[in-house]
Amino acid sequence: MRYLFALLSLLTLSAQAQTTPTRTLRTYEGSVNDRYPVSLTLTTYDNLAHGTLIYKRSGIPIRVVGTVDGSDILLHEFDPKATVTGIFNGKASAKGYLGSWFLAKENGKELSFSLTQTSTRPAPAPSATSLTGTYSYNFGKNEGAPAGTLLVQQLGTDKLVVSMDANRGAPSYNMAMIDKTTLRLRANQAIYKSTEFGKCTLKITFFEGGASIAYVGEDYDCGFGNGASVSGNYVKTSSKTPSFAKE
Repeated sequence: MRYLFALLSLLTLSAQAQTTPTRTLRTYEGSVNDRYPVSLTLTTYDNLAHGTLIYKRSGIPIRVVGTVDGSDILLHEFDPKATVTGIFNGKASAKGYLGSWFLAKENGKELSFSLTQTSTRPAPAPSATSLTGTYSYNFGKNEGAPAGTLLVQQLGTDKLVVSMDANRGAPSYNMAMIDKTTLRLRANQAIYKSTEFGKCTLKITFFEGGASIAYVGEDYDCGFGNGASVSGNYVKTSSKTPSFAKE
């Protein structure tokens, strides 16, 4: 599980880079282990990457979320219950990406993958409506697996009520929590700031079916447990108005 958490940390730290956002939609064709053909549709924005992966033998669309940071790409496959089932970790090649695919389990198998870009075009801006709901990720349902939850209630077009919590998982089980708070929504992003424990600034970016939480600059002092953080990529598991913990 330590290896999985290291990959999660790499993904969230990569999302902290400050770049000029360019929203782009790209498609890829390729394979895992030269045996399992896949197609990938990927939207990238401000280092965030999200889209749909299809293993052609099954034809079932799988949500992927991660980062593209320079020449590096890191994508997590999510099942409908927000469990990470596979991890793509690679680098840019002349035609697309090459790297390794990992089964998202302790000592999970490692296979090679290759992706060739087949098209690119500007991606449409996401709608900032209907953000209310529960967003989650987990690395398995066993007790020691890292997991996180983001609760969101949208109030009009420019305001959100949110809470965040995450568990680093075994062996420390250290926690990161931000209690219910109200944030300003601008387009598809909201900023959380606090000086209770030092400078803490987090950016929440919403996209279709998910959200990404990343630190802004060097403002890491949020009072979380050692090695724990709410930063990460979350998929929407419910559109119902969430019940927040009582203050």
